[in-house]
Amino acid sequence: MEYRIRTDLFRPFAVLALAGAVSLVVSSAVAARAYRGRGQDRTREGRRLNVKGLAVKRVRSDIGVWEITVRGEAPELKDAYGKLEAGFDRVKAFLRERSFPAAEVGVGAIDTVTHYKSEGYKETSRDVIGYSLKRTLTVTSGDVERVAGAAAEVTRLIGEGVLVVSSAPEYHFSGLAALKVELMGLAAQDARARADELASNAGGRVGELQDAQMGVLQITRPHSTETRSYGVYDTDTIEKDVRAVVTVTFRVEQS
Repeated sequence: MEYRIRTDLFRPFAVLALAGAVSLVVSSAVAARAYRGRGQDRTREGRRLNVKGLAVKRVRSDIGVWEITVRGEAPELKDAYGKLEAGFDRVKAFLRERSFPAAEVGVGAIDTVTHYKSEGYKETSRDVIGYSLKRTLTVTSGDVERVAGAAAEVTRLIGEGVLVVSSAPEYHFSGLAALKVELMGLAAQDARARADELASNAGGRVGELQDAQMGVLQITRPHSTETRSYGVYDTDTIEKDVRAVVTVTFRVEQS
C-alpha cells in the first residue's frame, strides 16, 4: 500500500517532466526551422543585383527666347523719352527686317530712373540732373537659327546711336516630357543588358525586377560630362544632350 501511494504521489511530477521534455524538443525544432528560414531569407535577400542603365539622346531646341533692352538718357525727362522711343522704333524695324512677326515680339513697360545731384559721401540733394529710361522687348520664336543670327547683329545699332543691350538667347526643347519616358525605357533596357552580363559571368541568371528608380535628367551642351544632383538644364546651345540614368534592382537566381 505504501508503494502505491508513493507511486501515485510521483506520477504527476513524472507527467510534468515528460511534458516539459517534449515541449523543449518541440521548441528546439521550431527554433531551428525558424533559424534556417531566416538564413534562407537572408540568402534570398542577398541574391540581389543593383545596376545602373544609361541612355543619351541628342535633341535640337525648338524654342528661342531673346531679350533686347533699349535705353534713353537725357537731362530732361521728355528728351530721354524721345531717345527711348526713337531707339525702340529702330529695334522693332530691325526685327521686322529679319522677318519676326509681331506675335513673336513682346513689349515690356517703361522703367524710369531719376538721377539726383550728389552733395557728398552717401548724400544726395533734391536737384535732378537727368533721367534714364529703359524698355525691354522679348522675342519668343520657334526659328532658333533666326534668333541666333539676329542676336549676333543687333548691337550694330549702337553705331546708329541706339542704346541697345542684347541678352544671350535661351534655347529650350519643348518635348522633354515625352522624351523622359522614352529615355527611361532605353535606360532600363541598358540596365537589363548590364545585369544579364554580370549575372552570367558570376554563374547566375537575372530573375524578377524588384525595384527601379530614375534619376533627374541632365540636359547639357553636346559632349559635356557635367552632372548635378538636382539636374542640369543648359539653355546656351541650340543642340543639347539629354542624359537619363535608371537604377534597377534584380533578383539573381542560380543558372
